[in-house]
Amino acid sequence: MDEHYLINRLACAMALSRRIIQVREDNFSTLRGKSNYWKSHVDKAFFSQNLNDGWYTFRDNIDERTITELSMLSDLFETRGAHAGIAADEIDALLERITQLRREIRESGLSDTMKTLLLKQIAQIQEALESYSISGVEPVMDAVQSTLGLAVLYPEYRNEISKGTGSQFGEKISALLTDAASVVTIAGAMPMISGAVHTALTYLSK
Repeated sequence: MDEHYLINRLACAMALSRRIIQVREDNFSTLRGKSNYWKSHVDKAFFSQNLNDGWYTFRDNIDERTITELSMLSDLFETRGAHAGIAADEIDALLERITQLRREIRESGLSDTMKTLLLKQIAQIQEALESYSISGVEPVMDAVQSTLGLAVLYPEYRNEISKGTGSQFGEKISALLTDAASVVTIAGAMPMISGAVHTALTYLSK
């Protein structure tokens, strides 16, 4: 992969420590043990790492207490908010559809403005799926919601992503959005969100 992909994924991994703190504060505010010892060591490991060095230079900053605290947080999150995860083959199938859809949009006769809007939104879904193993399901749903939300501002765009409108890509895009939301729902992270997306797409087509 190109180096910019490596840097992008590295940034996603670095952001996880802050995300852990946020989840802990939002969902476990009464938790008695709120040590941030682990975070200081993880952050130090990232910021002091030379990408040309070996893995051992990163690992040297991660001591036993850091592992213990992260393990306890992991157990807490899994116990209180477990989900099944998204299977790799499901992600691969969605990514294959996205690649084909982006190619068809680029080769279509749509206006440049419409191509830009559609390609940008679909690329966000693609990026979220590609980074799923690092960032989890929330960015996937954020990308789906962003794609739907833009329909409020652009009537032509709304027609192009909605099923039943007779548009060139309405059926394919609406199916993609529904299926992306479904894998998140099946994972158990956001119950019934696929139904909400389906309802939104039906409403937008009117």
